[in-house]
Amino acid sequence: MKRFDKTKIGYFVLGAFLAGLFLFFSYSRVFDEFEYSMLDFRYNLRPCQPVDKDIVIIEIGDDSIEKIGKWPFPRNYHALLVKALKSSGVDTIIFDIFFSEEKDGDEGFAKAVKDAGRVYLPYVFELDRDTTDRTRVRGVGYAAPLIEVLKKAAKGTGFINVEPDIDGKIRRIPPFIEYKGVFYPHLTVLAALNNLGYGFDQVRIIPEKKMIVSEDLIIPLAEGSFMPVDYPAVWGRAFRHYSYVDILQSYLADVMEQEPAVDLKELDGTVCFIGLTATAAPDTHPSPMEPLYPGIGVHTSVYNSIIQKSFLRRLNKWWNLLILVAMWLFTAYVTEKSRKRFALISIILIMATYVFIAMLFFWPLGIWIDVFYPLVSMVAVYVVFTFKKYVTETQKRELIEKELNIARSIQQSFLPSEIPVPGGMDISVRMLTARQVGGDLYDIVQLNGSKLGVMLGDVSGKGVPAALYMARVVSVFKTFVGEGAATEVLKNVNERLIAEGSSNFFVTLTYTVFDTETNSASFAIGGHLPTILIEPGGNVELLDVAEGIPLGLVESDFSPGRREYKPGSMFLFYTDGVTEAMNTADEMFGQERLVELVENLKGCSAEEVVDAVHKAVSDYAGKASQHDDITVMAVRIPQ
Repeated sequence: MKRFDKTKIGYFVLGAFLAGLFLFFSYSRVFDEFEYSMLDFRYNLRPCQPVDKDIVIIEIGDDSIEKIGKWPFPRNYHALLVKALKSSGVDTIIFDIFFSEEKDGDEGFAKAVKDAGRVYLPYVFELDRDTTDRTRVRGVGYAAPLIEVLKKAAKGTGFINVEPDIDGKIRRIPPFIEYKGVFYPHLTVLAALNNLGYGFDQVRIIPEKKMIVSEDLIIPLAEGSFMPVDYPAVWGRAFRHYSYVDILQSYLADVMEQEPAVDLKELDGTVCFIGLTATAAPDTHPSPMEPLYPGIGVHTSVYNSIIQKSFLRRLNKWWNLLILVAMWLFTAYVTEKSRKRFALISIILIMATYVFIAMLFFWPLGIWIDVFYPLVSMVAVYVVFTFKKYVTETQKRELIEKELNIARSIQQSFLPSEIPVPGGMDISVRMLTARQVGGDLYDIVQLNGSKLGVMLGDVSGKGVPAALYMARVVSVFKTFVGEGAATEVLKNVNERLIAEGSSNFFVTLTYTVFDTETNSASFAIGGHLPTILIEPGGNVELLDVAEGIPLGLVESDFSPGRREYKPGSMFLFYTDGVTEAMNTADEMFGQERLVELVENLKGCSAEEVVDAVHKAVSDYAGKASQHDDITVMAVRIPQ
């Protein structure tokens, strides 16, 4: 009975811990990067949304730059464009181009802007990144101010800052920025409000909740007082598009009574947004639907939302928490009541239904409900309530782990417990197995006189079978280590391994004999990676031989290698667990990266070199699992 009570308490504690953890994650929005991906999924599923027919984009694309010349264009071109749009009956002109420096043609451009009467020009704030108050966006100065002559001529001015999410995509804009205690409007928000007959000074702002313009126009605000961007469609499908240079040519053609490229009468009564859309334009960002989306499209989408009075709203944290708890209870009930074979299928169906409901809320209601957190936590609840089914298997696994630990201790006994250091040599070695036991091996043997033998190898395969073969190789090596040169030792070991068994294993081996009297290293390599020599001056050399196959396969000769060294030199031995370590993108660490690393380690002790290599491999792999044993040995010759 006591055991049963302890088990129940354990389940309760685990469930309470997971519940608290997921509630915290949901409220803090720790995994919003994944939540954004689920939002993008919904963006791409819904059809094209309604747009105001009067919204027009005038693109400064590749064709305009090719015909007019290098960007930025002279101001007289913008002046001519404003005149062309005014003569065409355009209602409002909004530039997504900042004019922060005085240039030739400013006066003419300013006159055209003033004569047109309804031209909006932007500036860019430098934002406060250090503030602890995240309820609103604050500016600390102007990153790109609007020059005074244009500021006086424009109908209105506003900032055009956008704020990317943690994955670099633009899903939100600050509709206002507080600067020196005053709220300044986003350029698009200002233009939209003016065209609806409101001034920004009429807006009542409740940070992180809403901007109240009138009884029938309330702009919802998300966390941080951002306004979600409700993209109506992919680029090019929602709004009408015209070329900047085509507008100019058509205007001049009308004046000269020639055939225009565009019927400018089509622009009568429109709201024209002018922005750079050329290839590699700096104002191009990823969006939920496309990897590259021009900034002018962000502003038209915001303008369309305000004009249509149709906004995207993210459900607040408390409602999301309530949904989270409800899904937990439902999942727990279904898991507990369903038969084992149908529990997982039932949970999958519940999750699919939830995603479908979340999509219905997103379109057509425009409500963004969290999906990632509920789905992941539902899986967690399912795991907790099915955990009891696997208690027996866990106990068996623990017994196996205990036996493997014993095997690991036995394996360690085959490795040298003490490292000889003749003549002041500095030696360090560290092995990190991929499993409890591994197939890497090494030995350091004091030979006759002034010689020291260093061996390092790697058995094919992993786990217990590889560990057993490793123990066998070490035993055979110890038998022959004192007999002859390095090549003879490897040849004798190879012949013994072939003669004693028919296993499918083999071993790569490198064996080096250091002679501190002659300052030389004689070596043989059997299919192993080359040794890296780091000279005191920083030069790095790979020590390899012409011939030498892995041991345990077929009888073979092994080519000798010899290298004289200078005092202070460092020899680095390693297994392929270093060079073949993979990161999360399935890319190998590689020998070239290892060489680049050790080039910067001259003058370091053997232990520092070994630590640096292990750390570099660990940092490179990141969250990727270790798939092979990693052994690194450094031998430093004294000065």
